[in-house]
Amino acid sequence: MNLYLIRHGDAEPISTSKSDFDRKLTPKGKEAIKKASEGWKKIITSFDIIASSPLTRAVQTAEIIASVYGHKEKIITDKRLTSGCRPEDVIDFVKSFDEDEIVIVGHEPDLSKSLSALVSSNGMLTEFKRGSIVKINFEGRVRQGAGTLEFLIPLELFK
Repeated sequence: MNLYLIRHGDAEPISTSKSDFDRKLTPKGKEAIKKASEGWKKIITSFDIIASSPLTRAVQTAEIIASVYGHKEKIITDKRLTSGCRPEDVIDFVKSFDEDEIVIVGHEPDLSKSLSALVSSNGMLTEFKRGSIVKINFEGRVRQGAGTLEFLIPLELFK
């Protein structure tokens, strides 16, 4: 089973006039995610499930990825994946499916914490920049410390 963690693209700045939940991707952020998705498609042929935090910027990122991949299934939004989620929430979410290729679009520092917990029992430091993708492979069931980090590709590679 392969789990892909993707951090949302560049979003509107934090402001007092808009809730964090409603912050959208910037035009530059949308274009960068589109280019990155086109690059990912050269090495990842398809996804069975595309899931997202319910926050607007994450959903927009997931929609762009789905469009580039021609993904016909509905994007799954789940409150377990929202800002502040724990590695246990990610594991709980993934275990509710039998598919082999699952994408989760989320936020920092949650994705770094999940990546660390999934591939190491001792922890690791990671810089998970906006628009980056990580592939974690699991032989058997998804559990903490049992994943193999196959790659981390930063968005800058596709600019």
